[in-house]
Amino acid sequence: MPLPGYCDTVQYKIPDQYGNDFVAAYGFTAPPGDEAAMQGIHMPHLLLLVDEAGGIDPMIGHGTNNLLTGGDARMLAIGNPAMDAPASWFEKLCIEGNDPREPTTLTIPISSLDSPAITKELSPFCTDCPDGVARHTIAEHMPDQDWVDRTIRSYGEDHPYVIAKVYARFPKGGGGVVIPPSWVDGAMAYEDPTGEGWHRLCDLGLEGESAGHTVREGAWVRLGVDIAADGGDEFTIFRSVGDAVEFQHASAGAANDNQVSVAEKVLEEIHTAQRLADALGSPHPVRVKLDQNGIGHGVVSMLQRWAETGRHRAQIVGVMVSESPSQDDPGAIMRPWRKRDEMWLATRSLLQPDPSSGRGRLRLHIDKKAAAQLSTPKLQSTTSGYTQIESKKAMKARGMKSPDRAEAILLALYEPEPLHKPRSRGLLN
Repeated sequence: MPLPGYCDTVQYKIPDQYGNDFVAAYGFTAPPGDEAAMQGIHMPHLLLLVDEAGGIDPMIGHGTNNLLTGGDARMLAIGNPAMDAPASWFEKLCIEGNDPREPTTLTIPISSLDSPAITKELSPFCTDCPDGVARHTIAEHMPDQDWVDRTIRSYGEDHPYVIAKVYARFPKGGGGVVIPPSWVDGAMAYEDPTGEGWHRLCDLGLEGESAGHTVREGAWVRLGVDIAADGGDEFTIFRSVGDAVEFQHASAGAANDNQVSVAEKVLEEIHTAQRLADALGSPHPVRVKLDQNGIGHGVVSMLQRWAETGRHRAQIVGVMVSESPSQDDPGAIMRPWRKRDEMWLATRSLLQPDPSSGRGRLRLHIDKKAAAQLSTPKLQSTTSGYTQIESKKAMKARGMKSPDRAEAILLALYEPEPLHKPRSRGLLN
C-alpha cells in the first residue's frame, strides 16, 4: 500500500510538520549470542518486526522481550518452522500463541494450502516484476497445487520438510534419510540387461575383470575417489560403467598419508578403467573425480601432471565439496546449499524409482558397507529453504562412521564440469 515518505537502505523516513526527516523505522541484524544488540530501543509506540524468525538464535529471540516494555509495544514474528532446530525460540513462541493462558500472544499458521494459487481467492497485482512482463497477480509467485503434489511425492507425506513447508507445522524428531534403504536395495537387486550390445565383464578377456554383471557396449567409464584425511577413515575408489556402479578399492591406515602412494593406486585404477573403456569401444575419455580437500589437492595435481607427461589418458577433475553448487535451479523442490549437498541430491535422483516402472536409473554392484552408508545421512534444510545433507561431524556425534564409500560413489556419478567445455569466442563464451 502507498505510504508517505521514502526508504533508503536501512531506514524509513517521514517528513514531520516542520519538513525535517523523522526516522519512523529502521532495520538491523543481531549477531548470534549478542544479547546486548536487543537492548536500548524504546518508544511510546513501538512495532518490532522479526523476519525469518525460524532461524533466530534463542538468546536473540529471548532478548526481544527487552524491547516490549512500553505501554504500546507489539511484535510480529514471521518465519517458517525450522526442521533442524527442535524446541527453537520461534517454536516456543508459536506454542505460547496457542495457549489460552497467554492471551497477549496469537499464532496464525498459514500453510501452502492457503495460497491464493490454490484457494483461487482474489490477490493484488504484482509490482515487483520488471516492465514488459504481462500484468499478473502475486498468486503467480506462490505455491500452487502442482508444487504441493510434487513436494509430497519427492519427500513423502510424513517427511519434516512436508510438515513444515506444506502444512506449516513444527516437525517432531529428526529428518528423514537422503536415500531410503528401499531404493538402495532395489538398485542392488535389479536384473542385468542382456542381449545385443551387452557384455559380461568376465567375458571381455581383461585381466582382473571377473564380475558377472553386464555392461553396455560404448558405455562411459568413470571413477570416483574419496581420499582419507590424515590417515583416518578410508581411501576408497568406485567405478561407474554406464548405469552400473561397482566397488574397486578401499584401504585405511597411515599408508594413506603418503600422497604419492595414493596417487599411484589411483593411476593403477585409471589404467584398468582405460583398458575396459577400450574394450567397450567407449567414445569418451575415462573421467576421474577426486575429493580435493586436504591431501587430495596434492593427489589431483600429481595425476594432472602425469596426464601431461603421457602416463595416462584420463580427465582428472578435482572437486571441492565445500564450494557452492555448480548448478542451482530456483524452481527446484530441493535446492542444494553446498556442492556436497548437490552430489547427494544428484545420486538420490538417479536412485529414485520412476512411478511408471518402479525402478531407478542405476544398478548397484556394491558391498553392504557402502549400501548402508548411502542410507545413513539425514535430509535436512536451512531456514532459508535450501537442502542440506547431515554433516560427517553430526553423523559421528550420533555414532555413525564417515560415509567414505558412499561419497566415492557420489563422485563417480557427479559431473561438476561438462565433458566438452565450450570454446571462448571473443567477449562471448
